[in-house]
Amino acid sequence: MNQALIKWRLKEVMARHNIKARDLADQMGVSANSVSNLRNARTMPRLDGEILNNLCEALNRLAQDLEGEITPTDLITYVRGPNPVVDETHEIKGARASTQQRKSRQTNSQAQVEDSLTSSAA
Repeated sequence: MNQALIKWRLKEVMARHNIKARDLADQMGVSANSVSNLRNARTMPRLDGEILNNLCEALNRLAQDLEGEITPTDLITYVRGPNPVVDETHEIKGARASTQQRKSRQTNSQAQVEDSLTSSAA
């Protein structure tokens, strides 16, 4: 099983600032069940910018003992996976190759084809 690379920390932020789910739901204008689902997610849920902005604004209004603003970076943590899956080109599988990398591979493939045609003709 793959380890999540981005951890969702809403539960920790709410606990640190004594924010109750019902209060957050009221501030955001959503159901308590929606906040519960957000709070209990282990990995970062898919949120658009508007929802993430509303969440941070509501957290900042409700936070007790706030030393600085609560921002999206307070809600997520990056955890490097133990063994990223790397293919034969030493690239992480699933990652998109840059245009330069793709062109380089195409050039290498074309050179290999030309070499094999040259050696076949000889």
